[in-house]
Amino acid sequence: MTSTATFKAPLDALLAGRSLAWRVGAVLAGSWLLAASSWAEVSMYPVPMTLQTYALLVIAGLSGPRLALEIVVVWLAQAAMGLPLLADGASGLAPFVGPTAGYLLGFVITAGLIGWLAARPDGRSWRSLTASFLAAHALILLLGWAWLATGLGAKAAFASGVAPFLAGAFLKTILAVATVKLAGDRILTT
Repeated sequence: MTSTATFKAPLDALLAGRSLAWRVGAVLAGSWLLAASSWAEVSMYPVPMTLQTYALLVIAGLSGPRLALEIVVVWLAQAAMGLPLLADGASGLAPFVGPTAGYLLGFVITAGLIGWLAARPDGRSWRSLTASFLAAHALILLLGWAWLATGLGAKAAFASGVAPFLAGAFLKTILAVATVKLAGDRILTT
């Protein structure tokens, strides 16, 4: 068994010993995967339902904390600079202070946390991944709710910013765990 100190997340292990260009390419590809997941949406108000959390969990589960954070920060930076990479093709600074701001903050925190948890040898089991991915969804929804509640009130924020996402969060958790387990095991054996 590999010790915690030397264990690497699958994509970190794949990138080990490769040039900086490979890492930059991985970060850009991950950021564009997040963008594509942002565009797969069901329009809802005030926050649309997307595949972002699925993509985020897969990226973090395969990347480790540093690479996952780099991907999320680059994705958000590109959006802040005006590229239409967020839900509804949103860009600029408005999404960072509008209804989705709490969720976006949750993505940054979750990327590092899940990357760290999933990179630990004891964090790669089906059970551990499921628990950490469910907790990640809860954290994202909590931060999204807290931000929405400042403008809508607690009950309205829960009704429009949490409740509609609970079933999807469970489904995306199961799909993300399966993806990370299957892809991660495949990457680690290549």
